[in-house]
Amino acid sequence: MNMARGRDSSTELLLKSQLEYARGNYRKAVKLLSTPNNRTEPAMLAMFYNNLGCILHQQRSNHTSIWCFSKALKYSLSLHSEKPLKLSALSQDKSCLISYNCGIQHLMCGKPLLAAHCFREAMPLFYKRPFFWVRFSECTLLALEKGLLCANGASSCNDEIEVNVVGSGKWRFLIINPVNSRSNSDSGVTSDEHGNLVSLGFARQCLHNAQLLLDASEQENLVPASDTEDCNQGAVQGHKSSGQKITVSTDSKPSGPALANANGEQKGTSLNATLQSSLTLYDDICRKENLKIKQAIQGNLAFIELCLENPLKALSYAKSLQQLPDCSRMYVFLSHVYAAEALCALNRPKDAAEQLSVYLRDGNDIELPYNVENCEKALVEKDSDGEDSVTPAVTKLTSEESQHSESLKPEEACGVLYIDLGMTAAVQGELEQANYLVSRGLAMLPNNPRAVLASVYMDLLQGKSQEAIAKLRQCRSVRFRPSSVAASS
Repeated sequence: MNMARGRDSSTELLLKSQLEYARGNYRKAVKLLSTPNNRTEPAMLAMFYNNLGCILHQQRSNHTSIWCFSKALKYSLSLHSEKPLKLSALSQDKSCLISYNCGIQHLMCGKPLLAAHCFREAMPLFYKRPFFWVRFSECTLLALEKGLLCANGASSCNDEIEVNVVGSGKWRFLIINPVNSRSNSDSGVTSDEHGNLVSLGFARQCLHNAQLLLDASEQENLVPASDTEDCNQGAVQGHKSSGQKITVSTDSKPSGPALANANGEQKGTSLNATLQSSLTLYDDICRKENLKIKQAIQGNLAFIELCLENPLKALSYAKSLQQLPDCSRMYVFLSHVYAAEALCALNRPKDAAEQLSVYLRDGNDIELPYNVENCEKALVEKDSDGEDSVTPAVTKLTSEESQHSESLKPEEACGVLYIDLGMTAAVQGELEQANYLVSRGLAMLPNNPRAVLASVYMDLLQGKSQEAIAKLRQCRSVRFRPSSVAASS
């Protein structure tokens, strides 16, 4: 790469930078990308900014990464403006790949609407990949979390308790409404405005697409072991009948007897063992990735069906999630919680309590459903979204778990279990046990609106109205609003 002779080394530098990126040497990768070279071609500029955005993504420079992806997308789309349009321009267009990277980054920055539009642009390239549809569905889930969408039973970071004050004097009453997401006229999502890209129905369809693609992929890759062995035996017998041994040669000479190394072992055998080890490792990686996709599909479908008030379907998905082998402890916890909520909606509180009681230890004490290591593993582990780009100089983001939504800490998850168990006990008339469980849950989730409401409900059941009012006043998520409805005696 002698630059003094005027040689264009852009491609070499991009390839070397991608290699360092794959090794995790991000500083060296940036240094190679920043080396002065010929970046006048739009295709090279697009690859440069895309790769730089991927590196910044790994370094958690999210907003700068989005800027790089936007620049890369601009240069990639400029290839279409050439008149007449050349075939080489079409082959160099990586706008779909860059749009996907940009969508992943918007998800991590908590911008579900922008992410959904980016994923729509990436659909022509990724529509056959299960993880793409899982990511597309996450746009809706993030919109719910941000309060941009409203759904029954869905919690958001903007949850509040609305209390209407009715009447005056001794006739004054407080009417507690269900937990609502704070209305925001500027950020409200409408189906027409965003083309149904962010809606519960579309998210459910995305997850169904992912499930169908995953099932089809597993069927294609499912090869009986006996058939594989028969093929291998047939190949060996064919070589024996021709008087040749199975070898791996790097030259153009006819295949002959395998060369022996200093230890007397055959190189062909060693290379075959290495190849077999690599294939086994690859199969194991694919198996783990498919398991994570299945967990996300089943868990998200259970949640969405609960929001759509389909408890039977939610219960079915939750139980399917529980039956997955090697399911992570976090998803096992979610499966029990979703199943319990579905059973409560079906008026089966006893069965719901059984779903949650798997975490009960020593009476009414609850063990942690998972530990801190499980949370960190869920955020740090990275999955591959599929095949690499046709052009090796273009780097694609790894699909690590989006960090817009921090998972519940183990203590918070334990608090959720206390609240849910307390409510199931209250429905069954076990007020003393319910009061104890809800009190424990509120201690772990003091600022959670739903935990506060559960505690207020228990106070009202026991006739402690003043204690209930005091808890409402102390909660920062409560909004007292005057009501025009007249109180009747």
